[in-house]
Amino acid sequence: MKNNRITQLLNIKYPIIQAPMSWMTDAKLVATVAEAGGLGFLAPHAGQTTNPTSNEDVIERMRDEIRKVKALTDKPFGVPFILSYDFSLIPHMVDLMIAERVPVVLDNGLLDPEIYAKFKQAGIKIICRLPNPNLPDALKAQELGADILVLTGFDEGGTLPMKETGSFSVLAEFAGKVDLPMMLAGGIADRKTVQAAFTLGAEGVWVGTAFIATAECRASEKVKEWMVNSTANDLLLFRTEPYYYRSLPTALAKKCWEMSESGASRADIAKVMNAGTGMRLGMLEGDFEHGYVSVGNGISAIDRVKSVKELVDELMN
Repeated sequence: MKNNRITQLLNIKYPIIQAPMSWMTDAKLVATVAEAGGLGFLAPHAGQTTNPTSNEDVIERMRDEIRKVKALTDKPFGVPFILSYDFSLIPHMVDLMIAERVPVVLDNGLLDPEIYAKFKQAGIKIICRLPNPNLPDALKAQELGADILVLTGFDEGGTLPMKETGSFSVLAEFAGKVDLPMMLAGGIADRKTVQAAFTLGAEGVWVGTAFIATAECRASEKVKEWMVNSTANDLLLFRTEPYYYRSLPTALAKKCWEMSESGASRADIAKVMNAGTGMRLGMLEGDFEHGYVSVGNGISAIDRVKSVKELVDELMN
């Protein structure tokens, strides 16, 4: 794709990014995506099986995983600099990425001028993914020097936007209003949705759920099997603080959904959900009693577990 701005900016073959998915990523997955022609992101808890004991532990774990990726591939990859709700960790993550010469970083909407300036000076590409897409923030990201803008619709997995606007509606709203190349996130899991995204003005796609159902992903095999045998109609949507989540109907997800339907507060649901640990138990360990399985509406298009290369080739064909 010689004329594609995203492939040119990121120095990759295809304009497809494997989303950073907490607990689900590791050096092997990210390097395999890179070798297949896309760009993979490490994520919070990349390569780990236990919660960190301190901020220093978070930094050292990520440093090790970054170096493992570099040992497996010489192609570009990315890391988000926001790994938790503890914002005191951000300056240390920024310093780590610059020191380790990470090719691409992800800003989940912080839009900090000093941080952008540091990355630009270091020659690091910046992808901005707004948690709640809106034009003022998109234009601010553009002004600060973001290289690529990711627009996320309500069809995604993980932490959903506050507004229930479908992915293609979000993309149509921004088309022609920003100069940055745009990627679409949410519900992208087959060739048809990729084609639709490009038709509406996207220059690339941001994919999460479909990469979970790959042989190289560290998700529990029980999770992958359940995904293959499920559709979007099986998912439970519930409120939590401050966003929405959707999950396959584990026991924990059913409890959260029932609390949401009965009018429980978002804060109370968030406590029951136990986000970081609940995802590890459900998605990494396959504990459907105490964990949840967060996936997007694109699950309907997943009919078998594929290799990363098969998936990338299929989506980019």
